[in-house]
Amino acid sequence: MDLLKAVWRILSGISKAITVLVPLLFLGIFITAFSISLSETVPEPLPERAGLLIAPKGRLVESRTPLEPVDALFASELAGEVLLSSLIEAIDEAAADSRITSIVLDLEDLAGPSTSQAMEIIQAIERFSASGKPIVAVGDYFSQSHYLLAAQADEIILHPEGGISLMGFGVYRTYLKQFLDNIRVKFHVFRAGENKSAVEPYLRDDMSPQERIVVARWLNSLWDDYTAQVEKGRGKSEGDVTAFVNDFPARLEANGGDLAQVFLQEGYVDALLSGDEVDVRVTEIVDAVDDDGDVVLVGLRRYLIDIRQPRDETVATIAVVPVEGTLIPGESIQGSAGSETIVNQLTEAMESDAAAIVLRINSGGGSVFASEEIRTKVQEISEAGVPVVSSMGGAAASGGYWIAAETDQIWALPTTITGSIGAFSVFPTIEGVFDYFGATVDGVGTTNMASGFDPAQPLDENTRRIFQAMIDGVYNEFLGLVAGGRDMTVEQVDAIAGGQVWIGRQALEIGLVDELGGLNDAIRAAAELAGLDDYKAERFGAPISPQQLVLEELGKNLEVAMPATLQNAVAWLAPFQEPLVTLSQLQDPKHIYLQCFDCNYASQH
Repeated sequence: MDLLKAVWRILSGISKAITVLVPLLFLGIFITAFSISLSETVPEPLPERAGLLIAPKGRLVESRTPLEPVDALFASELAGEVLLSSLIEAIDEAAADSRITSIVLDLEDLAGPSTSQAMEIIQAIERFSASGKPIVAVGDYFSQSHYLLAAQADEIILHPEGGISLMGFGVYRTYLKQFLDNIRVKFHVFRAGENKSAVEPYLRDDMSPQERIVVARWLNSLWDDYTAQVEKGRGKSEGDVTAFVNDFPARLEANGGDLAQVFLQEGYVDALLSGDEVDVRVTEIVDAVDDDGDVVLVGLRRYLIDIRQPRDETVATIAVVPVEGTLIPGESIQGSAGSETIVNQLTEAMESDAAAIVLRINSGGGSVFASEEIRTKVQEISEAGVPVVSSMGGAAASGGYWIAAETDQIWALPTTITGSIGAFSVFPTIEGVFDYFGATVDGVGTTNMASGFDPAQPLDENTRRIFQAMIDGVYNEFLGLVAGGRDMTVEQVDAIAGGQVWIGRQALEIGLVDELGGLNDAIRAAAELAGLDDYKAERFGAPISPQQLVLEELGKNLEVAMPATLQNAVAWLAPFQEPLVTLSQLQDPKHIYLQCFDCNYASQH
């Protein structure tokens, strides 16, 4: 008994020690991470001469996403988010900053960017180049999206064992009809618009001929923009890039399989260097060294902190409200724009006495309920006499276009995916699963609709009629909104609607947008509508809590991340991820959606 008491005292002591020490340990880690974060927030003054190092880590986004504590802690740098507007702001400021001698592009850790994002960055790069300052791009390997930006540099340095991924664009989806048949699940689909192909992956085992035509139209247009920009940057003739890609195997064989040498010979890079050779050449281009003779570079984050000025309350504000991701009711989450969050941001912008609003839309749509909540708030702002301008990013289609349709002006990039004016609904039933296991469903109801929405039973004719009537009603409402907002007849809108997807320049020709240009162009247009000569643009995005910032910094400093084996498993399951994520985002209370799934692919190219 005495032995047992002694053991118990020991275990009790260990338990108390753990109870005290573990919180103290986490407190110590928290203080350390906070100190590091604080030291980085208040850096030393910039040197008199330095190159601006643009080496973003993570995805380019219109608005950063609030994360739950665990997600923030385990978010790796590559899973992070970088504001596209901040990147462009830094490049523009650097052009006129006498301290900045050059730009060094290191894009290895940048996820993407999409062609549309790259086009806006390229406009800023061109403005920087006009100042006469050099730009150099360095990399061991350039992805296709990275190379679009790198091609605009005065000099591209590639590792001798590196390469460039120039493959062209493709849309390849995971089709689930046979899989759903195998597990005895039926997807009942209702749609308005014969081109509304959003639900094809659940109905077919291949791409429909009609969808091939639609996708090929915008995909080829996107590729034409990509190749034209690369050819311009590298001084090549029209069609050179496509010819090079199509003939690449023969060119590689002719060079003995030396990937980097092919790109050097064909003029896609300027030098093959590694290690100290890269440092020497970058130092020559940057032309700024410290007392030890090492090149002086300033990171993007540090530069932004230095150039940003306190808010001037006396200058009129143009509020920029980002709408990014799938539209869902409620609060925004990563990858989705919550209608409640967007409405709150619009309200905040109005309460700050914004002279005009710019909706920065990068969304393929989603819930009709969420789309309408945002549109109603936008209409309320317009009726109060405040100009509202839409600026379309990589995609602003279906629900994204529903929001934009009645704004005072719509600006799109030439590569924006838009249109997709249509509606659909899906309702899965699992009566086949019950049949397979020998289970049955039976009962009694007071009306012939009592069991109409029971997923365990086959969908009856009355329920089908209800779904189709609601879809047709939403589609007709959509046509009316666009007709009123674009000064067109319903018949004119219907001819270009039906779920058809359009590229920005095509949308300009058919009247869906007013002008082609980026966010800065839309801001200037909003200021003009508000009668402003002197103004400032202010972003009203989702607020990021101090706790999230600290936890993200803590995770980075301690290298807390998802285990490699789990990351590999996620990569292998990627083909199933997109349709499953899509299903998880179908949150409309009436199960009606204004969504363009093509836009998910467009935003990645």
